[in-house]
Amino acid sequence: MARRRITPALALALSFTPAGYAGTVNMGTPESGVELGLGWDSQRAEIIPNRCIRFAPVKEEGQTIRMQLKEVSDSSELMEQLSGSAAMSIKSAVGSASAQGRFASRTRVSSSSNSMLIRATVDNGVLFVGPSQPLDPVRSAYPLTEKVSAKAPWWVNGGGVSPLVHLTEEARDILGDGSAGNLREFERFCGDSFVSAIYSGAEVIAVMSVKTQSRTKAESAQGCVKAKLSAWGVKGKASACSSSESDQQDGSTEITVDFTQIGGAGGKIPMDQEGFLAKLNELPSEAQVGPQFHSMDLVAYSDLPDWPHAIVMNTGDDPEDALLANFYYTLTSVENTLQDALDNPDDYVGENPAAVQALQDEVIRYRREILTTLQTMQRVAGLQTEVPFLFGLFTRVDPEAVRLKAGVEKRVQMQTKRLLEFNDGSENPNLIKLKLPVPCVAIADCATDACSISGKDIVDYFVARQARRTCRSDPTSIECLDNGQLDALAKRVDAVTAGNTECKQDT
Repeated sequence: MARRRITPALALALSFTPAGYAGTVNMGTPESGVELGLGWDSQRAEIIPNRCIRFAPVKEEGQTIRMQLKEVSDSSELMEQLSGSAAMSIKSAVGSASAQGRFASRTRVSSSSNSMLIRATVDNGVLFVGPSQPLDPVRSAYPLTEKVSAKAPWWVNGGGVSPLVHLTEEARDILGDGSAGNLREFERFCGDSFVSAIYSGAEVIAVMSVKTQSRTKAESAQGCVKAKLSAWGVKGKASACSSSESDQQDGSTEITVDFTQIGGAGGKIPMDQEGFLAKLNELPSEAQVGPQFHSMDLVAYSDLPDWPHAIVMNTGDDPEDALLANFYYTLTSVENTLQDALDNPDDYVGENPAAVQALQDEVIRYRREILTTLQTMQRVAGLQTEVPFLFGLFTRVDPEAVRLKAGVEKRVQMQTKRLLEFNDGSENPNLIKLKLPVPCVAIADCATDACSISGKDIVDYFVARQARRTCRSDPTSIECLDNGQLDALAKRVDAVTAGNTECKQDT
């Protein structure tokens, strides 16, 4: 889930990093605030308010502008694009998170609409960690204001010259020989990673959803939006936009925009599509006037050049946490689609309202159970099973913390088992969508009888598009399905339809 990249600045600061360097994780800054060099707990997605590295802050000037335009099929895919990790996804649902994750958790994405994620970012520069005694004095650009102070901050090591970012003496003492107890104490005091860079400027994130009964009209509306947002997207712009605008005027196509802005000042709130496009054009100047920290880079301590190679730290997502988070946000979109089917039955191929309501009740029940589980997981995640006593000289096991953690683990296992049973044994949450009523936009003719819709049409609309996007970004993901798997899935849907009692009666 996380985007990994190596910035030129960080590559320079960690120039002696061994070949096993895992790269940098980039994610939105937490709403609780952030400072350079602070620790980070990847499992709980929380800042650790201690600095365990010796470094000098370095500022890179210059404005960088990025635009991202991607199709998204549900809230889970949107969260993956914006949140950065399973732990951050959970935080977005139950507690403090980044502004990006909060937007993803609250934005309505339905399978009955074609949705696009639009993300425009303007960086005024980056503040990153550099060696405490840099070889090139020009790189020691601190503080950020024009008035330069000759006094280095307290965490900069003035006693020795080092060409590397490295652990503080206190952190080294806590780590010790890297035994299990020492490593737990180090992670409690320092986290497993540190904030290596902070990006300042402004960011606009929006989800543009197109709802229509016609696949052709939906594609036309999306083509118009893409053409307007892309400097090279002029091909077919006139015809696509003319057709789209006509469809919106006669009410056969509805386009909605949900958006949030981080940083920037003096701009207007966009009230329509054209206002939103104007907002994107104004963003660079707004970022210059009212910058705000919007994202950060995280590096694992184990990637530091002087880290003991024998000591391994786990900064990856917990598989069960990721599974529950993915199911929760996928079910969120499924519930939105079911409600839309109840509110707008003419937009869907003939479906029994009672059956839709029954499925919706089941989905709500699963979402409620998952959310309660995620809340409990977050509540006990920070509990220490070993606590100090006798002036901190010794530790003892806390039986209550052990009991609570064991109870949560059992609850997660039971929850996971029920979810897999509901999803016909698959860990791929996208397959739940195959239970949904089919929207008219998924087929050529809305008058088609439900029993006559092919499994291929259903799989192509609900699963295939997202599966192919996932394969491009993460071919190891369980949500990545190749052509053979998609064909096999379509045959399974056909077999279920053929065995349906109502379809048998029709024939």
